[in-house]
Amino acid sequence: MKAPTLSKRRRAPAQISWEQILANLDDGVIALDADGKVIFFNEASEVLTDTSSAAAVGQPLEQIFKREPWLVDLVKKTHPPRQTRARGEGDFISRWARKVPVGVTVSPLQDRHGHFVGTILLLRDIKRRKELEEDLKRADRLVLMGTLGAGLAHEIRNPLGGIKGAAQLLRRSVDGNPSVRQFTDIMIREVDRVNQLIEQLLDLSRPADLALAAVNIHEVLEDVLLLETQTIGDKELQVKKWFDPSLPPIRGDRAQLTQVFLNLVKNAFQAMQCGTLVVTTRLETDYHVREHGTAPNRFIWVDLADEGGGIREEDLPHIFSPFFTTKNNGTGLGLATCYRIIKEHGGTIRVESTEGKGSTFRVSLVGAE
Repeated sequence: MKAPTLSKRRRAPAQISWEQILANLDDGVIALDADGKVIFFNEASEVLTDTSSAAAVGQPLEQIFKREPWLVDLVKKTHPPRQTRARGEGDFISRWARKVPVGVTVSPLQDRHGHFVGTILLLRDIKRRKELEEDLKRADRLVLMGTLGAGLAHEIRNPLGGIKGAAQLLRRSVDGNPSVRQFTDIMIREVDRVNQLIEQLLDLSRPADLALAAVNIHEVLEDVLLLETQTIGDKELQVKKWFDPSLPPIRGDRAQLTQVFLNLVKNAFQAMQCGTLVVTTRLETDYHVREHGTAPNRFIWVDLADEGGGIREEDLPHIFSPFFTTKNNGTGLGLATCYRIIKEHGGTIRVESTEGKGSTFRVSLVGAE
């Protein structure tokens, strides 16, 4: 009796080439031949370098990375006679002057006889890691500043109270002398201003008592924009809103978030004599946070892009630090307070700016659902 035949034959597994594997990695992979010319350039490398694979393959590494001499120096360490692995970090500079912090591992390629045949580079975008490191440093600075402020507040307020009381008594006794009365008014006003600065500094060290609830971020933004557009005066300013209607509510304190966006919108309007403020909301799709026993938290982003004078590159690392300001009459506590509030909401606040072209502040918040 003839054995029954299988109606369907088991298919042989598809052959997957190493090019397909490397092409689909999230990290950039670049392979060079022994002469330093590119022979492989995956898609992640294209994104990091703003260079297409077609334009890169066949070109010398020095030509592609002429704006990154530190990378070229790393690659040279893998060449004979050293042929050692090298690691480093630096910025990639795009043709539009965009900086991307990148970690690079460079390894020599050898044949089975140990002869040098080329080099392989592994590129990783470390922007988010750098941002988290900066967040930790900034949080430490805020704690230190808050502790210092709390310690000094009592010692400073006592003499300020004495100065204000003496100025008030002096003003009552010199009603007939307008110039002296004017000076005492200035003294009282300045004492009140210092007291207000001390109170703002103390706010940085106090744990916030957040009244968390589900908040429609679009309602907050609409209220803030309505208030601030009444203050622009004769300036030729416009507001464009690109709101995603599908956004979920966020988990937050409405009053505290209103304070944050009032500050950011006010700063944007003050930075422009004319131009447009573009406010965009969007859902984060790249990552989420999962707490034990709960569904993953989704994040939403609010971007505020102005067309002002921008922020100098050397000032960007300090923009959220207490008492750092580029305004003649600024206290330097507004953005530091915004940073604290957003961090207490479990979110992040970032800034991207090009001097002469404007700034974009990006705020992320946790969804309530």
